[in-house]
Amino acid sequence: MSDISLNRFPKLWEQLDQLIQEGRLVSSTLVLRECSKKRSEELHDWLQPRSAMFHTPDETVQRQVDHIVNTYTALVSAGKEKFQADPFVIAQAKVSGYTVITEETGVGSLGKIPGVCNAMKVECINLMQLIDAEDWVLG
Repeated sequence: MSDISLNRFPKLWEQLDQLIQEGRLVSSTLVLRECSKKRSEELHDWLQPRSAMFHTPDETVQRQVDHIVNTYTALVSAGKEKFQADPFVIAQAKVSGYTVITEETGVGSLGKIPGVCNAMKVECINLMQLIDAEDWVLG
């Protein structure tokens, strides 16, 4: 979502903020680390005051992460160092019954978030599907 500018889509960011305040939009602390100023200063600056939405993986999540990285080895490979949070996001969703939101495609690829979610029976949607599910009107 770092390519969706805050100033071009303010209503979208307001709606996301509302989900965060309601405790309905959460993620892993590893995602916050991946969203460094180097990758997107705007997104990093927006996320910092919302750090409570980022959960530290507990033992149950960590066990799921171990299962994911050992079963779906293409998800986290040597060439994907900057996406180490992916298995933690999927594991948190699996353990907590959450839905994963990603713009990544590849439901048939076990090296992509949607493919691993599909194999693990974790719901996975993109941003437009979230907007539809929440019945948001942006504009």
